[in-house]
Amino acid sequence: MDHNRSGTDLAQKVGPVRVDANEARSLWVIGHRVTLLPVGGRIAALEVVTPAGVPGPPPHHHEDADEFFYVIAGCLGVMSDDTWTSLGPGDYTNVPRGTVHSFRNEGPDDVRVITGFEPQGFERFFLEYGVDVDEAGSFETSVSDAMIARVIEGCAQFGMILAPA
Repeated sequence: MDHNRSGTDLAQKVGPVRVDANEARSLWVIGHRVTLLPVGGRIAALEVVTPAGVPGPPPHHHEDADEFFYVIAGCLGVMSDDTWTSLGPGDYTNVPRGTVHSFRNEGPDDVRVITGFEPQGFERFFLEYGVDVDEAGSFETSVSDAMIARVIEGCAQFGMILAPA
């Protein structure tokens, strides 16, 4: 990954983001610690760690990507078309493109999940709205009113369409 470019520069390019296995980058994205994983082929994969008490994203769908969740540790709730399902370690679910969904940590500890998107491309959302975990106050910045407003205003440019309230 070219560290001389900002996340916004990378987010605005077209095509998949190349992730170097020796240069893992972790970001706080609306309260979730996201690390892009080096995979090849048609998917983009990320490790997502959601602390207890952090809400998931608002219900939304992806116009052009399927999303999957594989739980490594903890308990993840996944809402798909208004139905919540609880997943534990080793459990997996797929959310087809166009399906309204969200997720949440349903346990007292961090939940660790591998999530992915097929085809690649949505990983640029995380680069656009992520705050490097090594920056002072990065978690707080990621959940600030200003950042939440930016995400709500701009997520559609990445094919993430918020469900009507």
